[in-house]
Amino acid sequence: MPSISIIVPIYNMEHLMRRCIDSLLAQTFTDYELLLIDDGSKDGSWSICQEYARKDARISIFHKENGGLSDARNYGLSKATGKYTIFPDPDDWVSPDGLDRLYATAEREQADMTICDLYREDEYSRHYVSQRPQSLQAEDVLKELFSTIHGYAWNKLIRRDVYTRFGICYPKGIYGCEDQYTMAAILLHDIKIAYEPVAFYHYMYNSASLTRHYDERTYEMDMHVLEMFRTLLEGNAVQPIAVRSKENAVFVRAFWNGRDYYSSAAFRQRFASFQDRVSSLTEMTVVKGCMVAACRGWYQPAIKMVFFLFGAKQLLKRVGALFHKK
Repeated sequence: MPSISIIVPIYNMEHLMRRCIDSLLAQTFTDYELLLIDDGSKDGSWSICQEYARKDARISIFHKENGGLSDARNYGLSKATGKYTIFPDPDDWVSPDGLDRLYATAEREQADMTICDLYREDEYSRHYVSQRPQSLQAEDVLKELFSTIHGYAWNKLIRRDVYTRFGICYPKGIYGCEDQYTMAAILLHDIKIAYEPVAFYHYMYNSASLTRHYDERTYEMDMHVLEMFRTLLEGNAVQPIAVRSKENAVFVRAFWNGRDYYSSAAFRQRFASFQDRVSSLTEMTVVKGCMVAACRGWYQPAIKMVFFLFGAKQLLKRVGALFHKK
C-alpha cells in the first residue's frame, strides 16, 4: 500500500497536463501512486495518460464517461489504496519537496488533514498565500473556511479513511464549490488537523475565468449551492457566517461574469441590497467603487471600467516581464 494516493481528474487538458504530471513525478517523496482519471476527454488527454503510464509503474490510468469534477474525484477515491490522498488539478503544478514535508507532518502529528500554503500565480507574477489556521481545532478551521482558509482540496493531505469513516464524497451536479463543500463536511467532525508552512501548490490563475458563460441557470445553480451549505451546516454556529459568505459569492460571480447577461437595471433589481456589503468583499478600492455603482444601477459602465483596468494591468505585467528578460 503506497503512503499517498495522488488523484488527478483530467478533462480536455492536453496542452497543460504535462507540466502538472512532470512536477508530481519530480517529487523527492516517492512512496505514492498517481491516479490519472480521464473524465471522457475529447482531445488528446487520454493518449498522454497512456504515454505516462508506460513510463512509470506508479501511474495508474482510468478512462470513464464524462461526469464532472466531483464524479472523477469520487471515482479516483474508489480506486485509491494510499493511506493519504491529495487532489491536484491538471492545469497547476507543485514544488518538489512538498509531499515530503506534508507526509512527515501528517505522520508526526497523526493528522487526518494537513494543510499547507500555496502560490497564486500567472505567467507574469507569483504571490505567496499563507494558509496557517489561527487554531487547529476542526470547529475553528471550519469557521475560517469561509474567510481566510481556502476550501481547496489540492493543498490538503487528507487521510483516505476520513471519506469512508464519515461517508463523505464530492457533490455531483454543481461547479465551483465542490472542494469547499466537501472540506466543510469533513470539518464538521472532530478530526485531527496539522499545518505545514510550505507552499507545495502553484495555483495558476486563469484570466479566462472572468469571461465564463453566465445566464439565469448560473444564478440558479449558485442559489442551489447556497442552500446546500445552509442545509449542511444547519444547527452549527458557523452557518450564518457560511450563508453570508455564499451570498457574497453569488454576487461576486454575477458581477464578474454577468456582463453579457445583466443590463444595469436588471443587476440593480437583483443585487441592490448588496451595496452595504461590498466593503467586505475586496480590498481593491476601484473594484469596490464599481461594485457599489453596479448595485445602484450603473452595472454596464462599471463592469466595462473594471475590465478595461484589468486589461491595462495585464498589459503592464506583460511589458514588465519583457523588460525584465532584456
